[in-house]
Amino acid sequence: MHRGDRSDRGDLADQAEARIERMLDLLRETGTDLRPGAQLHLRRLSKQIHHWNNMLNLVSRKDIGRLESYHFCDSASVLPLLGIENPVRLLDVGGSNGLPGLVLAAISPHVRTHICDSRRKYEGFLEDACGILKDEATYELGRVDSKDFLDKHRGGFDLIVARAVTRLRHLMKWCLPLLAPGGRLVAYKGSRCLEEVDQAQKYFWAHGGRHIMVAGSPWAKRCNPLRLFTIAGIGK
Repeated sequence: MHRGDRSDRGDLADQAEARIERMLDLLRETGTDLRPGAQLHLRRLSKQIHHWNNMLNLVSRKDIGRLESYHFCDSASVLPLLGIENPVRLLDVGGSNGLPGLVLAAISPHVRTHICDSRRKYEGFLEDACGILKDEATYELGRVDSKDFLDKHRGGFDLIVARAVTRLRHLMKWCLPLLAPGGRLVAYKGSRCLEEVDQAQKYFWAHGGRHIMVAGSPWAKRCNPLRLFTIAGIGK
């Protein structure tokens, strides 16, 4: 390896760390609780994604240079809206690149993430990435809409997150039975969010839905100007 290559990699690592620190500062300003070592965990997660990306295309090549400033930031931007203060069992649906579930577990001391993805090719990456957080993150190969998964995890999660997975009405059919009483489903959505809410409402209210809201990202100007969140809760 040439000395210039080492220098370039060092500069990139420094830039990534600076972007992570800016994101954590934003969370501190909102009063969000931070896990001890959050910056270290996020730096290691960034390194793992960069390492695996050429093999798996976890993040598009045009976006990998803004992994922390865009993808990590977008993943974390829901935390000020959720106000998590107690231990939460979180399920990340279809989280092949570990986002947002691993970012949320790395940041919040209250979140324990379980990632479910049906594609075996991501297994090595997800096992390595979950290893960064040890007992705070686990991975399962499978489908959340399968009978086996439902039988195993029915009512087992306080929070379910899905980023760029499928339409809201499908998410609700998969996820509402997996929520514990009082649990919430958070869908990371874009410009068609309100249309999807309209299409899903009848099913939602008929299957234990108690409240649903649409909120814009509090950091829209910093990472994703189109991000809207649907936060749907079921009754206790």
